[in-house]
Amino acid sequence: MIRTYLNKTVQLLTAALLIGLTQVKAQQKNYIYFNHRDPGGKNIRIEKGLHDPRFTGAQIVYTWRSLEPSKDQYDFSMIKEDIAYLKSLGGKKVWIQIQEKSFAAHVKNVPNYILEDAVYEGGVIKQSMLSAPERDPNKPVTDDEYGWSAKMWCTPVRDRFQKLLMALGAEFDGQVEGINFSESSIDIGTENKDGSTDFPAGFNPGDYVSAIESNMTVLSQAFKKSTAMVYLNFLPDEWLPWDDKGYMRGLFAAAQRLKMGVGGPDLMPYRKSHMNQTYGFFKEYPDHLVKGMAVQDGNLRQINPRTKKKNTVPDILTFAHDYLGLDYIFWVVDQPYFDQEVLRDLPNAGL
Repeated sequence: MIRTYLNKTVQLLTAALLIGLTQVKAQQKNYIYFNHRDPGGKNIRIEKGLHDPRFTGAQIVYTWRSLEPSKDQYDFSMIKEDIAYLKSLGGKKVWIQIQEKSFAAHVKNVPNYILEDAVYEGGVIKQSMLSAPERDPNKPVTDDEYGWSAKMWCTPVRDRFQKLLMALGAEFDGQVEGINFSESSIDIGTENKDGSTDFPAGFNPGDYVSAIESNMTVLSQAFKKSTAMVYLNFLPDEWLPWDDKGYMRGLFAAAQRLKMGVGGPDLMPYRKSHMNQTYGFFKEYPDHLVKGMAVQDGNLRQINPRTKKKNTVPDILTFAHDYLGLDYIFWVVDQPYFDQEVLRDLPNAGL
C-alpha cells in the first residue's frame, strides 16, 4: 500500500511539473543561441535543434567587423542568408546579436579602420575574463582569458557604431525577431584591498554607462517593428546593493522610457551575485515590455543555491517564468548539456 501511494504521488508530481513546464512553454519563446557563425553559416545549417518545433528560431552573433569590413562598406549578406534559411524551416526567425566585444586575446571585433585611424584612440581596450561565471574553473590561466571592448565612450567610435545600427534597421527592421548588442559587463581595472578600483587612463565608468544609454536610444530608433533589446548584467564601479551609483537603475529606467526589451547573459537561478545586480531589476521590469535571457556556456554546470545541485532545465524554466517573467530564452549549444538535457527536458510543442 505504501508503494502504491508513493507511485501515485510520483505520478501526480510528474504531471504537475509537466503542466507547469507547458505553461512556461506557452508564454516563452525558445531560441537557439549561436555564439559565433562559421563560414557559410555551416554550424547553423547542421544544427539539428533548429528542426525541432520547440524552437522558434536562432539568435546569431554577427561581429561589427564582419558587418562593416571597411568604412561605410556594409556586408549584410550573412544575415540575409540566415533569414532565408530560417524561413525555409517553417518560417522560423532570426534574432541578431551584434558583437562589439570579444573574449579572446587574439580577437578584436571592430573593423580595421577603427583600430588604425588615430581619431578612434586605438578603438578598443583590453579586458579580463578571469572572474566571469561561465569560465571553466579547470582551465589554466593563460593569455586567452583576455578580450577586447570597443571604446564606446569615445565619441568617434560610438558614432560609427550607431551608423551601423541605423543601417541595420533600414535593412532588417520587421524582418528579424529582435536585435541586441553584447552585454554591459566590462571587466577592466585593478581592484584594491579597500574595494575601490583603479581604472586605466581615459576610462570613466560614468562615461561608459552614458555610452550604453546613447546606443540604446539609437537602437530603439532604428528598430521599431522588431524588438530592440539591451543586455544588462554588470557595470563597472558599481556592486549592488552595497555600492549603488545609480548606473544599473538608470539604464533600466532608460530602457523602460524607450520601451525597449531588456535581456542579458547567464541565466542561473538564484545565483547570489546576479540576484543582487540585475535579476531584481528584471523581476520588477513591466510585464508589457519584452524580457529575455540567454543560457550561456557553463550555466548548466553551475550549482543552484536552492537545490545545492547542478542547474537543470526545469530549474531554469521555473525561475525564468516564476521569478523573471521572461518572454524569450536563448539556449546556447553547449555540449553535452544541449543534447543531453535541453533537447530532452524542454516541454514538447503543442502540449
